[in-house]
Amino acid sequence: MKLRTATIIACLVDAAAWVFVAFATFMSGSDAATKGLDEGAGLIVTALFLVTGAPALALVLLGRAPKTALTLALAFPAAFAVLFVAAVIAFARP
Repeated sequence: MKLRTATIIACLVDAAAWVFVAFATFMSGSDAATKGLDEGAGLIVTALFLVTGAPALALVLLGRAPKTALTLALAFPAAFAVLFVAAVIAFARP
């Protein structure tokens, strides 16, 4: 598999994950006490995608900096996982 093809696939998976998580957080049916946390998580995921996934997609579609594009495309799920674990740890404390 070529580097460009792998990067395009990673970018499409990033975009799908972003759409799923953003939709789930913005359209959640949680109560008013936690609605702000859900919206905050949606904004964080959107900002993370705009910093990593969107530039990666732009780079790969323009045919520029393939290694940088792949690095950015893989940074989105890695950063999302780190932030998710941090949130679970922060809210799991008694």
